[in-house]
Amino acid sequence: MKLSSEECQQNALTPEHLALALRSLHESGYVILEGVLPQAWVEEMRVAFDTELKRVTAGKEGEVEKSKGHYGTSAPLRLPFLDPLAIENPFALQIMESAMGTDIFSYLPYGCNTAWPGSGVQHIHRDTGHLFVGTSYVLPVAMVVVNIPLVDFTVENGCTEVWPGSHLIADPDPAAALDPYHVCTEERAAQIPSARVTMPAGSVVVRDMRAWHRGMPNHTQTIRTMLALVYFRQFYNICHLKYGNPIPRSTWEQLSERAQRLYRYTPVAEG
Repeated sequence: MKLSSEECQQNALTPEHLALALRSLHESGYVILEGVLPQAWVEEMRVAFDTELKRVTAGKEGEVEKSKGHYGTSAPLRLPFLDPLAIENPFALQIMESAMGTDIFSYLPYGCNTAWPGSGVQHIHRDTGHLFVGTSYVLPVAMVVVNIPLVDFTVENGCTEVWPGSHLIADPDPAAALDPYHVCTEERAAQIPSARVTMPAGSVVVRDMRAWHRGMPNHTQTIRTMLALVYFRQFYNICHLKYGNPIPRSTWEQLSERAQRLYRYTPVAEG
């Protein structure tokens, strides 16, 4: 979806575009807002993450190879990584709050999905299953990932492959809830048309995390980076969040009131 210059300047979708975005999220399982973020901001974030990725992977070439070249990192809890356009993106929040209510939440640190040069093909998978296993119907979206590519996503550098509508597949087999690869088989996926998510840097993707997808090979010599922030409906199980990295009190107090509400379950370190 391409937004108008006025929408990009105001950081808000028109009612018509919001309705289209919600329809795409419901029917396809994802929506792409193409190139809506300032290129200067995207470049600053790309350089910052490239530097951080090289730092955390130094001497860990074996780990990168073990992951077939799909090896990312968590965002440090400081600027520019905590910039509002990343952690409280206005376009994504407008869509998510319309789809899941205004009391959604997330956690810090968020991730940076990366395909390194020479990366392979991931297994087809989904990031989460349905809330109620063994039923023949599908409930509304409850868990969403927001992706922001920091480089142009092309077939050459491994843009993600997604199966539109796969989030609506009900899985009556309880084993599907325990193994994300159990139901997302190559044989089954071959019966459903897939799409490659090509898009310019600075786009914003809102995806239902039940949608089938996989990382693809990066045939270029440049790492392919993409921010990944996960958001939940308020009722979602939050037990695992208590193990999140604590954010310093001084950093926490610099966040906006809205960001503090979104990341309310993130532990805050005193001192």
